[in-house]
Amino acid sequence: MELDDQGVHVMVGPDNRHELAISRLLRQLLPQVGPDLIAHSGTPEIDDPATGRLRRPDLVVVPEAALTRPGLTYLRPDDVELVVEVVSAPNPENDYENKAADYPAMGIPTYVIIDPRKSTVTILSDPGPTPEGTRYRTRHDHVFGDQITAGGYAIDSSAFLPYEDA
Repeated sequence: MELDDQGVHVMVGPDNRHELAISRLLRQLLPQVGPDLIAHSGTPEIDDPATGRLRRPDLVVVPEAALTRPGLTYLRPDDVELVVEVVSAPNPENDYENKAADYPAMGIPTYVIIDPRKSTVTILSDPGPTPEGTRYRTRHDHVFGDQITAGGYAIDSSAFLPYEDA
């Protein structure tokens, strides 16, 4: 479940290749994060009372200390260094439009969109004011197979597979 200015969204279960992309990216990021950071996929939701948004990204890079707090597994937006979403075939607009507006409004510095439908990776960064509100002001588009840098982390996008029906 996620919450934004459009309301509550119940998410559909992901495709196997969606999960594989997350797993392969996690494997790449783990050796690169410092001793105080972790790359994590799964449960943590980002809760931002200031914007009223609640998001559950596919993968985050956060300080390990963010997960040592007692209570529910909610992250504060200022804990998040990098957020990754793998586009789901049924609702790509959620990642490209809704989350591309929510994450910069939350102040998250880097947003990576892996799109197995199109075999592309988009890196959004530099959140700040624009005529449309707070948005990412820098965008870099790549294709599967490119060597990419996102938020200071190296990503080999040849590890990702397109959806079979794409």
